[in-house]
Formats: sequence, structure tokens, C-alpha cells
Amino acid sequence: MSNQEPLQGLDRALRLSLRVWHPDCWVIELTGRLDFGLIGYGTRTRPDGRTTTLYTIYANTEQQLSAAVAAIRDHPQVYIVSEVNQTPRRESGAVPGNATRGLLVDHDGTTQISDEFTSRGFVHAEPVDGNNGFEYWTLLTNHGRSEVQPLLDEICANVGAEITVLGFGEASWGTGLGGLPLHRLTRRQHEVFRLARQNGYYAVPRRISAEELAAELGITASTLHEHLHKVEATLLGG
Repeated sequence: MSNQEPLQGLDRALRLSLRVWHPDCWVIELTGRLDFGLIGYGTRTRPDGRTTTLYTIYANTEQQLSAAVAAIRDHPQVYIVSEVNQTPRRESGAVPGNATRGLLVDHDGTTQISDEFTSRGFVHAEPVDGNNGFEYWTLLTNHGRSEVQPLLDEICANVGAEITVLGFGEASWGTGLGGLPLHRLTRRQHEVFRLARQNGYYAVPRRISAEELAAELGITASTLHEHLHKVEATLLGG
């Protein structure tokens, strides 16, 4: 039996790509104000309302990174920030997008939205990427298609969130990014790569042409190819 086909009698899980804004979130606030991003590897609020999250913080330069770490430490919702050693890269740290650091952050969990998703039957398929004042979530669920939007609407009403569905379809093994080092990308490369994936540029068959994708981004097709070649080389080691 092909591993691309569901087992007999089993339904296919659904995979959602979401852009999320919710109030009083320090990640959304700070990434919207400063030039950096945070990749979060899962969190759950403790009974005392606090939570601890492992992040990779990334920026284009060390100066931007240092300013971001200082802002995180000073934020009233953040209690403790500790640095976590990361495996050093062989490439020069001067390359754009290479300014990264591992952070273990103890912070106010009452402003997080994670439990709103997990309590309704959604689970993480990828780390949460916070940048440009939004969080980008990729989730899996066993809910049927008709059940998903009412649940998202319920979350929005419950916490005052704004949730935009960027991608929605059947999940298949290997559709996530797994351990790909997204933090090595520049913010513009993040934007281009995310839009390419969401619009089916890497799907088989391809659902959008390079020219159409470039027009949506407001760039030429040659510039798009240049961005994607750099992204692929960075993520895949080419």
C-alpha cells in the first residue's frame, strides 16, 4: 500500500495554515515594532498562569538581535529570559538572516492563545513563527471541514482574536517543515517562501506560476527566482 494513501476506513487529517493576531501578546507587539522574529516550539500555561517557552530569535543583524532581546527582557509580561546554546554554524555570522539565538522565556501565559486551539482539538504541525506583528500557525485536526471555521470563529469571539486562513487541505506525511532552519532566512525571504508555499508554488502539480506569484509580491519573476534560490540553498544546504 502506498504511504500516500489513508488506511482503509480512516479519514485524512486536515492541515491549516493560519495568520493570527490576538490582543495583549508580547510576541505580536514586539515583532510588529522591531525588526526580528521569534519561532516558538510549543507552550502550555501552568495553573499559576505562567508559562515557559523555548524560542529561536532571529534578525538580519546582531545589532537588531541585541535590541530585540533587550526589549523582550524589559516587557512587563516577561519574567525571565535565559540564553540557550545553539550549534554554531560554519558560515559567517555577517550573512543576512544569520543573527540567531536560542532563548528560554518565562512569561505570562494568560495572554497566550495556544490553549484555545489545543482545547478544541487542534495540534501543532510546525513551530509558531511570530514576525511583522502576526503569528503564523500550522495546525492539524481530525475535525471535518465544515467544523473548522465555526471553531475558529469561536476562538476569535472568545479572546478577541483575528484569524485568517491562509491554507486549508488534507494533511499528508512530510508536508510540514520539520527541522528546516527557518530562522536563517531574512524577513523578506520568510515572506516570499511563505507565500509560495501557501499558494501552491511547490505543489504537484503547481497551482500558481512564478509570474503570478511575483505579481502578488510586487516583484519581477527574476527577483522571485533569486529569492527562492537563496531560500532553498539556505534551508537545504545547497
